Amino acid sequence: MAQDKRKRKDRNAASFVVGVGASAGGVEALQELFQALPPNSGLGFVVIQHLSPDHRSLMADILGKQTDMPVLQVEQDTEIEADTVYLIPPKKNLTIAGGRLRLSDYDHAVLNHPIDIFFASLAEEYRERSVAVVLSGTGTDGTSGIRAVKESGGLTIVQQPESAKFDGMPRSAISTGLVDWVLPPRQIADEIVNFARYHIDLMPEDNLGAFSDEESLSRIYLALKQEVGIDFTYYKRSTILRRIERRLMVTHTSSLAEYADVLDDDPEEISTLAKEILIGVTSFFRDPAYFEVLKSRVITSIVRNAGENEPIRVWSAGCSTGEEAYSVAILFREVMDELQIKRDVKIFATDIDVKAIEKAGKGVFGESIIEDVTPERLARFFVKREGRYHIIKDVRQMVIFAPHNMLSDPPFGKLDLICCRNVMIYFQPVLQRSLFAIFHTALKNGGYLFLGKSETANEYPNVFQPACSTEKIYIHNGAGKIDSPAPTSFNIPTVQAVPTRHTIPDSARSVDYGLESIYTNYLERFLPASVIINENNDVIHFFGNYLDFVSIAPGKATFNLFTIVNRDLSLAASTALSRCRSDHESVTYEGIRVDCPSGPKVIDLVAQPIPMPGNLDADLVVMLFIEQRADAQHQEGIIEKYDIEATAARRIADLESELRESQSDLQSTIGELETVNEELQAANEELLTANEELQSSNEELQSVNEELYTVNSEYQQKVDELTMTTNDLSNFLSSTMIGILFIDENFNIRKFTEYVGREFQLMDHDVGRPIQIFAHSFPDEDIVGDAETVLKNLTPIDREITAMNGRHYTLRIAPYRTTDNTIKGLVITIIDSLGSEARAHA
Repeated sequence: MAQDKRKRKDRNAASFVVGVGASAGGVEALQELFQALPPNSGLGFVVIQHLSPDHRSLMADILGKQTDMPVLQVEQDTEIEADTVYLIPPKKNLTIAGGRLRLSDYDHAVLNHPIDIFFASLAEEYRERSVAVVLSGTGTDGTSGIRAVKESGGLTIVQQPESAKFDGMPRSAISTGLVDWVLPPRQIADEIVNFARYHIDLMPEDNLGAFSDEESLSRIYLALKQEVGIDFTYYKRSTILRRIERRLMVTHTSSLAEYADVLDDDPEEISTLAKEILIGVTSFFRDPAYFEVLKSRVITSIVRNAGENEPIRVWSAGCSTGEEAYSVAILFREVMDELQIKRDVKIFATDIDVKAIEKAGKGVFGESIIEDVTPERLARFFVKREGRYHIIKDVRQMVIFAPHNMLSDPPFGKLDLICCRNVMIYFQPVLQRSLFAIFHTALKNGGYLFLGKSETANEYPNVFQPACSTEKIYIHNGAGKIDSPAPTSFNIPTVQAVPTRHTIPDSARSVDYGLESIYTNYLERFLPASVIINENNDVIHFFGNYLDFVSIAPGKATFNLFTIVNRDLSLAASTALSRCRSDHESVTYEGIRVDCPSGPKVIDLVAQPIPMPGNLDADLVVMLFIEQRADAQHQEGIIEKYDIEATAARRIADLESELRESQSDLQSTIGELETVNEELQAANEELLTANEELQSSNEELQSVNEELYTVNSEYQQKVDELTMTTNDLSNFLSSTMIGILFIDENFNIRKFTEYVGREFQLMDHDVGRPIQIFAHSFPDEDIVGDAETVLKNLTPIDREITAMNGRHYTLRIAPYRTTDNTIKGLVITIIDSLGSEARAHA
């Protein structure tokens, strides 16, 4: 039937493809979906199910009754044609390449996700011309495929969980936050038709000419900037327009001007559009082979060459929901364990999307990560609770998450490695150049840059030299130069760390602050004696005639301010420094009497913070000892007359506050240690291994259960059809005036009509008994002998016979043939000739 339909239509290769994933409970959803789809949408449909490898699928027959489109089971290298439905065969995985469907075998003993596999290939092949639909089913198959389709600009639709027999797959897909529509099957069909109408009717040439309304586009940019604070002007225009085009289709608007009006009235749509543009699709160990090279060639080298007290600093720029940052942290942990080396690793993971950072900070992921993380790493670095995978504390504490605009907020410094993958592909060249300039500033000489497989730093060979060309890993040459315009600001507030678990700062860090320009500025502005103090209260530079106020004490050398400062200034200096750092403004104490080596003096003490735009970790303060200040009236910040008692009281209050904070931190640390101890006591290695094995078995059983449920659903459809056919046959046999007797190859009675039963004296309970033991109303006929002859020769007998009552009948004995042309007995038909003639005359 499907082939006949296909012959009646002139078909073209499908330019848009809809992938439909379904598992347990999906048969009913598929029937509803295809009942509502028109046969001439111009789209190609590929249905991916969890099929049993041991049973023939009946889906082609079932769906063939619901749609006028041809329904075909895929064969190798099948070309996808418009208005055709293709079904995955059992025991196969299905992918798409070059407009053709490719089949591959899979090991049924291993957990398999055929929907994810097809969706990933669909996204790569058809990109924005792809549609992914997830229907009823258990588990998480389809979730990572939804991510791939969304990242490529395709449309994603999921069945409403309340309308699904099993809501596991729909809810897992919805949890990604990347779904365009959540609808019942019939409404899904409406949106697919809208997708086809939009692209084929409104955008027949698939170009961006319809988006030439610059005034409306400017309104959209302005709405985005006002609502979410981000200026997307220097993002790639084609990317922006593709995202807007997708929202036009979803909101059923036909022009930029109409969509701009929607944005004016709907702030939520502005947020949705911003999220679409900033779409953060990531996964653990994305491009696994690349990460293995990163581990062996880069991370191993960094760990080996790092000093025992030297922190290893990594920046994961554009980390989205954190999978990339955690992947790098896991690799560092593995390398340190393999080398039996312990190092302090700090991974700064940043993204402009605050919600993504908040999600990343929780370190909790769905079951779909089992596709990307090996079982060994799952068991070692994750703990499963309530169906979710939690990253272990040791790895979590290596990563510091913060919202951050890499182009306008100050970058990190002295970095050993920067991972910035699949971010720059969305930027125009001017932003890319700015970003490379920032990376040049942030990386150590000899540090590494790890880019996405579609990105390159080959434009700057004197700064970023290929270390692993295929994997896009570059080594930094600090002596090189990049000519770049100033980075464009996206007007995002300065980065603020997301609250995470308490971490203890490394007070032993040695940071190169790059102060030459700062020194010059302050020398020109403040010629009196002064010192610059770092976050550890160490003096890192002296200016002017400072010997009256600070002096090196005998004994072990130290530059700590409070060890070398004049005793008369100790209290004032500590108080001013504390207030300066807490209030972030200049603090001045006037009229301090100091007993100096050169004689008594009265000075003003000034503590002023130094902004460091190139380094987030810098906390520098300049302290000035001013004997005469003619420009006092122009001094900024807090200015107070020095009162030793008031200053002492303030200092005591500050110390008490610091003590309380230290006690709180200590209590928090104790609580964490107690939690760790409880976790260690609970984490018995044997039970953990057994649990993982049971979990794996459970997943396999779940997959088998889904397959069997699909088989049962298909067979139930067939049983219903057979029941109807049986009812029709029973009614026919009971009402016909023709005598029909069915016997098997052993001459046992199988069925008979009431009319022939009178001639052979048969009752209902005689079914199954041999016909030879029954007398009949035709004494001159050897009906049993004739039946044996027909069964032997397979040649029907057709003649007139006479009954004992003198009535004439037509006897016909013919073989009983099945649909596969097998002989399964005989059919004996007896027709009343006179009755037939009388009825004919009547």
